[in-house]
Amino acid sequence: MNPSVLAFEAWDAGSHRAIRESISRHGRLDWAFVTMAGRSPRWRLRHASLRFAERIRTEPVGGEDLRSHQDPDAIFATGMLSLADLRAGLPPKLRNLPFILSMHENQAAYPVSGAVGDSTRDRDDHLAFTNLASIEAADRVVWNSRWNLESFIEGMSGILRHSPEPLGDQWIQRLEAKSTVVPPPIEAIEIESAKALHNPGRMGYPDAAGAERRVLHVAWPHRWEHDKGCEEFLEIADEAARREEAGGPVIRWVILGRETPAAPAAMKELLTRHADRIAHAGGLDRPRYLAWLARCDWVLSTARHEFFGMAVAEALLAGCLPWLPSRLAYPELVPEDALGINPWSVESGRNSAGLRSRIQSRLKRAHASVAVPALEAVIQEAIEASRGRS
Repeated sequence: MNPSVLAFEAWDAGSHRAIRESISRHGRLDWAFVTMAGRSPRWRLRHASLRFAERIRTEPVGGEDLRSHQDPDAIFATGMLSLADLRAGLPPKLRNLPFILSMHENQAAYPVSGAVGDSTRDRDDHLAFTNLASIEAADRVVWNSRWNLESFIEGMSGILRHSPEPLGDQWIQRLEAKSTVVPPPIEAIEIESAKALHNPGRMGYPDAAGAERRVLHVAWPHRWEHDKGCEEFLEIADEAARREEAGGPVIRWVILGRETPAAPAAMKELLTRHADRIAHAGGLDRPRYLAWLARCDWVLSTARHEFFGMAVAEALLAGCLPWLPSRLAYPELVPEDALGINPWSVESGRNSAGLRSRIQSRLKRAHASVAVPALEAVIQEAIEASRGRS
């Protein structure tokens, strides 16, 4: 019988849900997830563990659907809760199991909007302490990128410098000793199918003299929020328009990220100023999203924070060339010479086939069929180590 894992997901939406579904699809361990909807992030980080523990105490490990997990072999949770509170609140028979924490993001490096007041910024520092307590309570910590891990250490160290008493750096040593990096699972087969089904080839665009100029479609796959660099996106769109008018590449924007009610002013200006150069703007269901990716030549990121970049990785797997800055987790996704390039410096045709091939090879570790077994190997090791101590 395969070991059983009782898993807690306090933010069952977006990439968190996609990862949960990939684990359920590709995992060989006996997984059971207890979930909460993806809303009210600050409340989730401070309150979800208490709610989960209450459910376990009052609904015998979650009720009918989790009856086979009365005696799990390990506890798994993502970082959108306080693992320390969860471990303290669960029944005694569960507290001594190995606890594995998956850090999909971290609050020490999460950028705060300029519109947020000082009191909220102080509360956000407390959420970083929630992350630190979760890490201390875990037996193993899985990070989706080295950047995520290192940015937490850097950000938390900066916060601790304001402490009235020093904490020392032992917490860093403990963190590194129990940490490993496993990329989030990406459904590569699903992306390959979309490429085969939906890529319609390239269409030309007549210039002023009537000659046909190739259209380059560029995906921008981010949420329309302050941390995704909408101002930089507008500057790039302005530059692309100037170059096109001067005879440069014809670029059409495919804006695939989810629209938000309070979209930055720069995004609203871009939609107005460059309306005739936007092929699509707004969120889509999964099949149509992948169909658009299959039509794109490049993927552009202007993000100011990205702990891995699943949407960018999906676009790269779909065959897009990387229009990426040399920051955040991007140096982990693509070879060094693939950073800092753009449609004005690199041809998108056959000359780039070798680059695409090397990017695809780099990203194989993120294929769900590879990443989920890698995650389960960490859990299996934690279970075996726990049994060896008992």
